[in-house]
Amino acid sequence: MAVMIPKTPREFDAASREGLMFEALSLLSDNYYVFHSFSLTRLSGNTITQEETDFLIFNPDKGIICIEAKAGRIRYENGQWLYSSGIPMKHGGPFNQANRNKFELMDYIKESRLAELLYRCKFLHAVWFPSLSLSDLEKMNLPPEADKKLVLTHEALTEPEKYIDEIFNIDLPSKRFTNLSENDSNRLIKEILCPTFDVFPSVSTEIDVKMTRFHRLLKEQSAILNFLTEQQTAVINGAAGTGKTVIALEKAKRHAEQGERVLFLCFNVKLKEFLAESCKDENIAFYTIAGLACKLCNSMTPDYGKLKDKLESMYFSHNFPYRHIIVDEGQDFGMENIEETDILEMLRDIITDEDGSGGTFYIFYDRLQMIQSEHLPDIIENADCKLTLYKNCRNTTNIATTSLKPISSRKPKLYEGCVPGALARIHFANSPEKTIEIIDNTIESLKSESYSKIVILTCKTEEKSLLKGLINNHKYRDCLFTTCRRFKGLEAEAVILTDVDESTFYRENVLLFYVGASRARLKLEIVTSMDDSACSTVLRDYLNYKDKIRKPKKDFARALNATATLS
Repeated sequence: MAVMIPKTPREFDAASREGLMFEALSLLSDNYYVFHSFSLTRLSGNTITQEETDFLIFNPDKGIICIEAKAGRIRYENGQWLYSSGIPMKHGGPFNQANRNKFELMDYIKESRLAELLYRCKFLHAVWFPSLSLSDLEKMNLPPEADKKLVLTHEALTEPEKYIDEIFNIDLPSKRFTNLSENDSNRLIKEILCPTFDVFPSVSTEIDVKMTRFHRLLKEQSAILNFLTEQQTAVINGAAGTGKTVIALEKAKRHAEQGERVLFLCFNVKLKEFLAESCKDENIAFYTIAGLACKLCNSMTPDYGKLKDKLESMYFSHNFPYRHIIVDEGQDFGMENIEETDILEMLRDIITDEDGSGGTFYIFYDRLQMIQSEHLPDIIENADCKLTLYKNCRNTTNIATTSLKPISSRKPKLYEGCVPGALARIHFANSPEKTIEIIDNTIESLKSESYSKIVILTCKTEEKSLLKGLINNHKYRDCLFTTCRRFKGLEAEAVILTDVDESTFYRENVLLFYVGASRARLKLEIVTSMDDSACSTVLRDYLNYKDKIRKPKKDFARALNATATLS
């Protein structure tokens, strides 16, 4: 049996009888390769040419034949080949077309690394009329470009090898014959006639694709931005990953492009540093609330009482230097020493009381990330215009699900086409030494998968973290190590969440797990020292696990939409 490429015929018109010819050619010996609907595309200069050979037959000992197939009624008159409908055939008829395809293939090989094979391989062309018998052929007078020895007829459907070999036996004027080694033949097939490759994207490419999808501005986010153009003040709520900071920054940029100065306030120092580094615009000033207090009051430590007095002075003298104020991480401004001085209210009044200034004041917040204070600021609770972002556009489906599991029974709202991603992995370590070993191996594994931004987050403080001594010795200098609290508002391709124990899921601590887990865009690794007893307690008392606990560690991982890796 011949090697058929592809194994089944490509799409064809039933009237062409290419299906019958395909079946016939499959009966050739196993040293024949038959290519159906062989296409050749070439670009010369700025012009593209495309040729298709109905059947290309390659025999390593005999050479190559390009065959043009024509079934049904055809005729030749007045120097033209015509279909039964009277429509002229393209390329001057089947013989010219087959000949042309042959030379196009030869030129293609000549321009390749296998050019020297042209001189050791016969190239021929033929036309197959499956509706025509040999006796009919004998009665015909063919045009000058045709020769009866180059014609296959109906008989070739039953004895294809006999008639194919008759064509292979035709001598060429150059006296060229086929003399290919096994390696030559294999290269001709694999590099020219049927290249073999596996488009298997590297992990880094996969990461780039996922990041591209994440960076698209959702319709929901665009709608919020468009709505804000008509609002002087607003508060916008959204869970982790819904794009609050993306929108806040885009809003600031739009004002800055108009030459208007913007004060961008946040609570987290690392977030402020990241934003200032990624958006260097002289019209946007990034400050933490503490940094603003020190700046305006010319002091080393923040004094919010003095800050309020300074803002009041600027308010009455109309010399506040910014036209717009955007507050990110608004939930954290509910800390008592900030809230009792009404700093946010004063900033709002400075902007909105300027007659005709067109200034705006926006606060972005997430009540689920309220880890610096126990209450939302009054300015958020009492706001007239409240908007909500629902769709997660940071995390994969599985990471979003895992981060929410300990604090809510609801499923995350995700944008259409969200990347599913891998399940989070929970690594169980039975000793401090094992914990370090797991973290080391996890970092190496992530690096081998081309993750470049890897962050280690502790659910405790840096002082209480098991990694404290190792960090001081610069063991993990390639990976940022910090607390979930300090990394709030930021994100990384991969997050290793460590120091997870039973207390992590206590009511007063569990939001730190949510904050830390939701920082991961594509990969989440969780390292815990919990034993079977601790897992059972958390399942019963904190995760509202209803099923019978059979394997505590695996059940714990399952309850968090994760897989368990046991030491």
